[in-house]
Amino acid sequence: MVSMASQAATNFSTHTTHLPSLENLPVINLFENCKSMEQLRQIHAQTIKLGIMSLPFVQNKIIALSSAQESDNMVYARRVFDEIPEPSVFVWNTMMKGFSRMKCPRDGVSMYVAMLRRSFKPDHYTFPFLFKGFTRDVALACGKELHCHVLKFGFGSNIFVQNALVNMYSLSGLVDMARGVFDSSYERDAVTWNAMISGYNRIKDFDESRKLFKQMVGIGVLPTSVTFVLVLSACSKLKDLDTGKQVHKYIKDREIEPNLILENALIDMYAACGEMSLSLEVFENMKNRDVISWTTIVSGFANSGQILAQGNTRLSNQISLIDVGSMSVDFTAQPTWSTLDQRL
Repeated sequence: MVSMASQAATNFSTHTTHLPSLENLPVINLFENCKSMEQLRQIHAQTIKLGIMSLPFVQNKIIALSSAQESDNMVYARRVFDEIPEPSVFVWNTMMKGFSRMKCPRDGVSMYVAMLRRSFKPDHYTFPFLFKGFTRDVALACGKELHCHVLKFGFGSNIFVQNALVNMYSLSGLVDMARGVFDSSYERDAVTWNAMISGYNRIKDFDESRKLFKQMVGIGVLPTSVTFVLVLSACSKLKDLDTGKQVHKYIKDREIEPNLILENALIDMYAACGEMSLSLEVFENMKNRDVISWTTIVSGFANSGQILAQGNTRLSNQISLIDVGSMSVDFTAQPTWSTLDQRL
């Protein structure tokens, strides 16, 4: 076996000496500046013409660019993929990542099954890419079996895979399974905690979300903006003004730069607790506002039965133009933690 591998390596080395040097090919530089599928097709045609399409670097680039967020052309990526005799694990992973981005989780699972059938082994990137696009139905159908695969291939202690598992189980409503993975994790980062808190928010166990946040801070894990949004959502539902104020103080003391989603969550928390003066203070200090900002402040005043101070004529006039009855906001219906992490 060793001698055969050595011979194969020798043959490959001899073969590749006849291939053009990558750094001497202008087409390679074009990948870095590729901005559209039309440009990528032209570059792809050039690689075929130059006879370098068999190079792993070229294959990786074309698959990655065609399945990237800017293009989202998985049909083209799949056609290229099907022409590659021996795709690298990077290529398999990139295809799964693309299907997740396109919200086609079943195609991602099919790609994973095909990978195994062709005797390719997953690496520690495979499962996070695969799980990221799961819907609740796919998570329920495939989640536990794929968890067994995680353990079989030895990735049970990898933090990125653990985070993906916690999120996947949370998404499917199997929060006890998510908590099992969470509790058995040797290493936890803020993403792990966020995924678990989000899971409890999903099943409306806001008290457990609050407890986890306090535990997280107590052991010195630094919360992120995602954490604050999640725990403020829980405080809003629990009408827990004390914890909400502690979170707001933590944000100020750590000089955390507020963002639109976080500020909206603060407005919602104070409004839910009946503290409309504090809710309005956050609202008025915002640099930017969106429809959720206005919805939350208007609904807060409407639900509390309070009215704006007469001195705030400009805001009163703006609010009077808004149809309160058509508005509603629920921060527990925020996107999953992974999506939030991208937005914040």
